[in-house]
Amino acid sequence: MRRISLVLAVIVLAIGVSVAPRLLTSRPATSPDLVNFESPHVHPIAMTPSRDRLLVVNTPDARLSVFDITGPAPVRIGEIPVGLDPISVSALDDSTAWVVNLLSDDVCVVNLNTLHVRATVRVGDEPGDVVFAGSPLRAYVSVGGEDVVKVYDPVTLTRTTTIPVNGRVPRALARNAAGSKVYVGQFVAGNQTTVLSASEVPADSMPEDLDFPRDPGLPATPPRVGLMVLWQGFGSNGPGWYDMYGNFWSSKAKYTLRDANVSEIQTATNTVSREFGKAASTTIASTVMGLAVNPVSGQIAATGTHARSQFRFEPRLVGYLVETQMGFINDASGTVTIRVLDPHVNYDVVPGTQAEVDSAIGIPTGVTFSGGGGRAYVTSFATNKLAVLNPVGGAASTIKARVTTVAGPTGVLEDSLRGRVYVVGRYHNQLQTLSTADFSQVALASIGFDPTPDEIVNGRKFFYGGFTSAHGDQACASCHVFGDTDGIAWNLGEPSGAFIPGTPPLHGFDPMKGPLMTQSLRQIANTGVLHWRGDRADFAAFNPAFVSLMGRSTSLPDSEMTALTDFVMSLTYPPNPNQHLDRTFPDAPAGQPSAERGRQFFFNTPVDTGGLTCASCHTAAGFAPGTNGTMIPYERLGEFQDFKVPQLRNLYTKTGFRDSAGAVNKRGFGYTHDGSVDRLIAVHDSAGFDFGSPQAVADANRRDLAAYLLAFDTGIAPAVGVQVTFNGTSNPTGEARLDSLIQQASAGNCDLFAKGRIGGQPRGWLYGGWWRPDKSTEAVLTKYQLLALAGLGSELTFTAVPTGAGTRMGIDRDRDGALDGDELDAATDPGDPASFPAPTADVAPGGAGGAFGLRSVRPNPFRSNAEIEFSLGRAGAVDVVVYDILGRQVRSLARAQRMDPGPHVVRWDGRGTDGNRIGAGVYFVRVRTEAGSYTRPLVHLE
Repeated sequence: MRRISLVLAVIVLAIGVSVAPRLLTSRPATSPDLVNFESPHVHPIAMTPSRDRLLVVNTPDARLSVFDITGPAPVRIGEIPVGLDPISVSALDDSTAWVVNLLSDDVCVVNLNTLHVRATVRVGDEPGDVVFAGSPLRAYVSVGGEDVVKVYDPVTLTRTTTIPVNGRVPRALARNAAGSKVYVGQFVAGNQTTVLSASEVPADSMPEDLDFPRDPGLPATPPRVGLMVLWQGFGSNGPGWYDMYGNFWSSKAKYTLRDANVSEIQTATNTVSREFGKAASTTIASTVMGLAVNPVSGQIAATGTHARSQFRFEPRLVGYLVETQMGFINDASGTVTIRVLDPHVNYDVVPGTQAEVDSAIGIPTGVTFSGGGGRAYVTSFATNKLAVLNPVGGAASTIKARVTTVAGPTGVLEDSLRGRVYVVGRYHNQLQTLSTADFSQVALASIGFDPTPDEIVNGRKFFYGGFTSAHGDQACASCHVFGDTDGIAWNLGEPSGAFIPGTPPLHGFDPMKGPLMTQSLRQIANTGVLHWRGDRADFAAFNPAFVSLMGRSTSLPDSEMTALTDFVMSLTYPPNPNQHLDRTFPDAPAGQPSAERGRQFFFNTPVDTGGLTCASCHTAAGFAPGTNGTMIPYERLGEFQDFKVPQLRNLYTKTGFRDSAGAVNKRGFGYTHDGSVDRLIAVHDSAGFDFGSPQAVADANRRDLAAYLLAFDTGIAPAVGVQVTFNGTSNPTGEARLDSLIQQASAGNCDLFAKGRIGGQPRGWLYGGWWRPDKSTEAVLTKYQLLALAGLGSELTFTAVPTGAGTRMGIDRDRDGALDGDELDAATDPGDPASFPAPTADVAPGGAGGAFGLRSVRPNPFRSNAEIEFSLGRAGAVDVVVYDILGRQVRSLARAQRMDPGPHVVRWDGRGTDGNRIGAGVYFVRVRTEAGSYTRPLVHLE
């Protein structure tokens, strides 16, 4: 058997500790303490006005990192806990930053001198960005879930006005140099397309496609399907709706679309003065991501991807679903010119060349200008590149360089004073510094601790990576934007495809499936067969699409498809903003829509002659997704194809479409598989369900049911992300909200913790019936004792997070078993699992009776037997488990073993579960009780 020396053992021990964080603590293969909402960065990096500090959001760890940039490389000097999923930051002045938290629906106001949150401002559903502009100075916050920009007084933190914008999900913001204008990018901007339903297109009027005729071997009659049409300002019949063959359809679609890509707000009046990109010829993007203003010329730049969904059939779209482009807006004239960012690609040849892939730009998440205005920098999330452009506008805006960056670049910022460009890398939570002279790397720094599990880190690149497509610029995320949807329907039928017979009473799958809405990939695990038609048995069944749709020469290898699947299965819906904080549903008097009455109808009232309720198919008990995963024959649905029972978790995001004459819509699509139904009430009308009688009762039931479906639980409690801050002054509203959060935590709907700066030191407390501190020597506190610690300059912020995340986010950030406050007292790093206090000093609160602590593991190194000594503050179940450096269990020494208070010793004979002696190397002993857990390295010498 192999032997190692004692000196080597010390080295091995050090190496083992260094690898432990990734494999055992910081990034386990599965982690119940991190929920992946896959929130997209908007403006994740900012500089203070004095230009000596850099502010960068640490999204997975829910913190703001502060870097000193006065030296040769950025140095992290502070980390401040903020809200859940921070995606943007902006500096008000050298002492104050505002951090936008997408999942918390708020903004954290950070004191940059003391490095703590002094206030939280609850702004509304899914805020995206913040800028400071106007006179007097105001904070402008985009609130995507409400389609508005809200304006706040940065001194009093009160809202002064709300500005509606004509678009869906306003997100990225930018201001001109004078602060007189604020620009708003619409994340779900649309592409001037809509869909005609199958019933609106007569069977003999469906256009034939001469390039892709139907295979004569298929059934003679394809299913009736809808038709995609595009609004054009010109055509044989003038402005109106045309299909891709030039046929005029405005008699069927009597509405128009706003589809503004960028809106301009005059800060003097706080009104929208202009909208850009509305015409099909000047549409910048169907998904607007980056937004910036040239500090010299005032030119506005917007980046994004533009869906080509007006074109019919998969073989026509293969390898070319979206155009990656950038719009330059002339501030004076309002003229929009479009710059295609991949002009070198020949989309007619599939797959493309390696040279095309190597130079491709895709998913352009961020944009900024140089200080002199002579360069525009665009991050390419799909290809790990930074495109450097001459921002003259239009075709003259040549790409001067394509620079390799850190993985997953999102935010970008130029430091003209020091000749640097800073790039935020989302994949590995990194900050890269490049030279503006030759774009060489000057420095690479960690933004901070990253708790992201390996399954997300490893699989993310296959979801966003352009290398999965024909030319290097397309990816799954081109349409499933950040794991969600682009809000558009696509006809990806294959006229020469195969017919898949069905098992009666189902009718099978015709390859000409018609337009189907892009489905969200969030929480699709355990929902049965996949896709609208249920024509994919599981996620792996989508692998052939990398060839047929993405244009690769081969599908993904099994290992890569498994990694992609693991990533996709981690995607999670945010809470539904239409629910009450206590996870109940809004009620209303008779005559007004009531979600609560709708819930009762959904579960209890039969809607067909067979006695089935809505919940019979749309399973929703226990916060289920709203589907039983089964297929329904088309005659039962009044459709022309069989469809799967769809889940109901995102219906609230599909509002904004009305199929009525003269309507001017924010969206071209609504509900059902093809998006052709404008309201949920209309869905219920068309399906032939019995809503009671007389008609007035039926109509009231439909309205109530629609209200319930718009508030349908997403599987994540509405308390998750909610924050409330106390500063020692009377705050009855805040206390009422805190009481609600405590009730939700007690009910198991969330975890709850508090953070603050007390006595000049960052502190944390975790709720568990009492408030457990992050220092093992301190006693637990009541709510009132904890609130008494809050004051001006020592504010306390309470945050509700997904169940299981509270310990990591509240009191043991790096999961190493050493509490954060104890680590600070011991001068170790609570954000580094390899840095922790000496084992003999480890203790943790165990209640009034004493303390829980792992006292020692000895001898260490050992040859034959080792003793694990620990103490319990009170009786309880104990697990003592040994793992190897890959995180695999080697031996369970105690499993849920009931032990009394006091000291205990568990001996290990150096054998594995199979009874054989283990090999030489580094192992880890974990002791876990209800009070916490500790992990320590242990070296075996033979």
